[in-house]
Amino acid sequence: MDSENLLSVLFVLDSSPQSGANLAFFNSFIEQLIDCMAKNVALTVFYPEFSDREEHFSLSITQLPAYRRAVTYIPTRHDSFSETYLNEKMDDVFNFILKDEHFDAIHIWSFKNHSFNYPSIAKERGIPVVCTLCDGFLFSNSLFEKGLAGDGGKVRVSNFVNSSVTSMAKKFFSLFKPEHRSYWFENVGRYSRFYNRVPNSGVDAEVFEERAETADETVNFCDRFVLFSELEYNFFYRPLIPESKVVFMEEGISGELDFWNRPFEVEGAVKFCFTGEILPEEGILELVEAFNILYGEGFHNELHVYGETHENSSYFNRLKQKVRNPNVFFHGPVQSGRINAALNTAEVLIIPAKWFRNDTFLANNAIFERRALIVSGKNAIAEKVRKSGRGIVLDEVTPRAIADAAKELECNRKRLYYFMRITDDFKVPDISENCAFLTSVYSELAGNRRETDSLLLAKKLNRRRKERQRG
Repeated sequence: MDSENLLSVLFVLDSSPQSGANLAFFNSFIEQLIDCMAKNVALTVFYPEFSDREEHFSLSITQLPAYRRAVTYIPTRHDSFSETYLNEKMDDVFNFILKDEHFDAIHIWSFKNHSFNYPSIAKERGIPVVCTLCDGFLFSNSLFEKGLAGDGGKVRVSNFVNSSVTSMAKKFFSLFKPEHRSYWFENVGRYSRFYNRVPNSGVDAEVFEERAETADETVNFCDRFVLFSELEYNFFYRPLIPESKVVFMEEGISGELDFWNRPFEVEGAVKFCFTGEILPEEGILELVEAFNILYGEGFHNELHVYGETHENSSYFNRLKQKVRNPNVFFHGPVQSGRINAALNTAEVLIIPAKWFRNDTFLANNAIFERRALIVSGKNAIAEKVRKSGRGIVLDEVTPRAIADAAKELECNRKRLYYFMRITDDFKVPDISENCAFLTSVYSELAGNRRETDSLLLAKKLNRRRKERQRG
């Protein structure tokens, strides 16, 4: 296709697609999607990087062989909590990017590390907006007020907001060592209940109310919402987002079927693996204790754990002290593009997550590689496993429940082999199908740009009302 006739699309990401700074290998999916999408549209990818040495909110634009990359530098801490969702400086950066090129569509994959104003800014320029709800950040008052695990914990505001102590410490350490960017903590760890063990969040209720109102307002300026699971939409978003704005797309994978459709037999003890975040919300403690139980009962199955250990040393060191099974091995994080290599160290993938998981990218890759699964219930992954008949769904995430499931697959090889059967009946989209689907969504919206004057007027009136109330 003539490059002049290609759609021009802007992807908004919360971090570099090459970094492991996202839950459940979402960036691995995004990286594959970008490689495919860049062949079909004129693509620009915009994301922030944490830095306290670069000029904050400066913008670096680079033309790569396949697509254009726009990177801005943001502080690890803000002056106020409100800046985590309404950030005028990020709005200015976004405005500059839109001035630089005319886009036919904007796809916001995450609002994390960005500003809720982006959709209305896009509407002022007549550009349609697509939003993917993949991390719960947009409608995440519960994340900040109740904690992701729903146990009443609150996010510590010092994880997001500057104080005199953090400012002085930052200046002091910058004099003696080069900057270290903790992508993992800023994008993942700071949201865990382990790093937020405080009785009070320190944020006024009015701020949370404003955040909720702004999120609701943002929905009006988005033309389409892409979700990976109907279960997630029905459970969380149906009251908030009209069905007419929602489309569903399962995360595609890339691979060849021929080699893995040969018969096989597992020799020796069945090996298990965990790939994810080494945090309480992922059920990793229950998993370790389950393998302690198995070892005490005479089973010598190996457990291979892949996840961040260096940046996560505070929790990892505590977890490691709980290990009494010598057959539990920690391998560190999995690099992007190496997921299948990690899966090939075991016959069974265990995902005992206690927070909601709407992704199926990891599960699809595991099934595609003919690996059986043990997963927690009430999420999109469990929905996938039930429909495909490829593993065991846990009724509860407890050491005993996980141990019993692992023991079942060790002792009942016939059932294990059924879960690992050939993939002829396994239906999962290829990543190219995701590209074609999204391109069709962009094309439809670009050809039917709707009037937004009334929405913009309502937003301005609402802003004036809030300013009068504050006054």
